[in-house]
Amino acid sequence: MRRVSCLAGIGLFFFAGGCAIHPVPENVTGVSTYHIVRQIRCEARAAVISSAINGFKNSGDPEIRKIGLEFEDGTRPIASLSYKLFRNPRFSAIVKLFYDTGIAYNFSLEMTENNDLGTDINLLKPFTDSKVTLGISAGFNRQRVNTRAFTITDTFGHLIRNVKDDYCQKFIVTENYVYPIAGRIGIEDMIHDFINLTLFGNLAGPDDKGPPTLVDALEFETTITGSATPKVVFSPAGNGLSVADASLTGTVKRNDLHKVTVGLAIDKGSVSQVAPLRGTVAGNPGCP
Repeated sequence: MRRVSCLAGIGLFFFAGGCAIHPVPENVTGVSTYHIVRQIRCEARAAVISSAINGFKNSGDPEIRKIGLEFEDGTRPIASLSYKLFRNPRFSAIVKLFYDTGIAYNFSLEMTENNDLGTDINLLKPFTDSKVTLGISAGFNRQRVNTRAFTITDTFGHLIRNVKDDYCQKFIVTENYVYPIAGRIGIEDMIHDFINLTLFGNLAGPDDKGPPTLVDALEFETTITGSATPKVVFSPAGNGLSVADASLTGTVKRNDLHKVTVGLAIDKGSVSQVAPLRGTVAGNPGCP
């Protein structure tokens, strides 16, 4: 029986050691909530800069193209981008319109962890011509759930001017198909679509009211499971009640459900400027 107790004790220590009293994202990936936010903000910043540079380079105005190339090769710091750089008043108005565009990221990070431990012991009582066994089982199941919800806000201009290059060094990564929230989630296409829909697609606000708005609601779910079933078999000795075998079953399950809602909206104070700028862009720069 001492060996059975030892087996149960070791198993209990092993599975308890894998528990998280307060489940958080870094339990699985080593990536904290702060760094998840940092990655997404840096992805958005790179997308805004890319859209701006491509728009400038595609312009039919040589001066605007030159500015775009200077931003691209780094001879002109991207933090210096301002609508005041452009002498073409219509193009300057377009840059200002998007410079003040708001971007909000609403996070709901739900993490559920289950740690289940079960024990089975079979007792054997030998008789002359028969065997009677008695099974004993016990279980110890635990679940912990944590939902972390918060909102981060930026503007395109803030990402360009105030978020520095060193903030984003090593934080522009590829897609993470196992744990998507820790990698690139596709904000670039969303920003390109928002700019094009605002200028060329008559994008409106909710219920056709308010500033042009685009919202993507992303949901990622990752489930990780593991189990172990060690077993000890004993050789009966004597005529008394003895242990035939004992087993320990342990299961660990971690489910992470992450929801990120990304919203883009023209600044309310600039709504009146949208209609006059639609359908025609200075120098016909083409789509970003």
